[in-house]
Amino acid sequence: MSCLCAQPANQKMDLPKCYFCGFEVPNRNNIWIMTDMPDIVTEGDEDKYIGYEYIGGSYSGKRKYLIEERDLLFAKEVAGLTGDGIFLDLGCGDGCLTVPCASLGAKIIAGDISCAMLSILQKKAEKINISLENVTLCRMNALDIPLGDETVNTAAANGLLHLISNPEKVIGEIYRVLKRGGAFICQDDRPGTVKEARFDNAEYNEIVNTFYKRYWDIMAEKGIKPVKYSWRFVRDAFCDRLFEKKTTKLIKRGIAYEISLKDGFLARFIERGFSDQVNVPKDLHDEVISNLLNEFEQKYGGDFYGITYKGIEEDILLTIYTK
Repeated sequence: MSCLCAQPANQKMDLPKCYFCGFEVPNRNNIWIMTDMPDIVTEGDEDKYIGYEYIGGSYSGKRKYLIEERDLLFAKEVAGLTGDGIFLDLGCGDGCLTVPCASLGAKIIAGDISCAMLSILQKKAEKINISLENVTLCRMNALDIPLGDETVNTAAANGLLHLISNPEKVIGEIYRVLKRGGAFICQDDRPGTVKEARFDNAEYNEIVNTFYKRYWDIMAEKGIKPVKYSWRFVRDAFCDRLFEKKTTKLIKRGIAYEISLKDGFLARFIERGFSDQVNVPKDLHDEVISNLLNEFEQKYGGDFYGITYKGIEEDILLTIYTK
């Protein structure tokens, strides 16, 4: 949220007050309200984006209030690169990166368009007894980051770029707020970098793929299509032109895991926890889900919810773009 007073070109308001007019940023439940843009914009001619204000509660399922080991590993790298500086966690969501970074003593600006997600972040930290003393929580728009030029040392936008119709604009904003020598840190899975055990997941995959297809075939009959933005955006090609340097680091994993339909795919899909479901009306969604669950119980048996997927956790590739 920028003030309406006259400011030098490209000068944004810093927390918590505008240096020029004295305007104080509103604060609700320890969240600085830095934008008055809507939570979700999926129509019109301007930039479009998906926020998780009402679908984010199911985003992480039973992992909502936990810190996973791979998130802690990522956080350690971020904290190390940030040092005594400031880390901007853009699209921080439920705090899967912010909270472990906070546990390591990093100074963080955690920004998200959804106050609901920022509230989950607060509850996660509270439940696992991690202080947010060095964390500034902000409702902010990634397309217009409300920070001054060259004000943060590191930044991440983990799981954010595919939710926005103009990801180039977001990266441009990240570049603007990074200090010289600052780093934009990205985490990617590395499919195929570990040897998969010979697990038979055919039934699990059949159910997931069929359920997803049936759902969207029904929605298409109602004139509703899944919302997808920038899924084919090539981040490297854009960032290589913008940033001075790129380095990578591979973190080996290879940990075996198992997850059931009930705790994995269905837990999130049933509660509209996937971003492509954002435009599906809740009443229609609930009706279709109820019918599909009855259909799948008849086909696969009433205990199909317990069918599991067994796999090997993929390695993590960190890509670090330096300004």
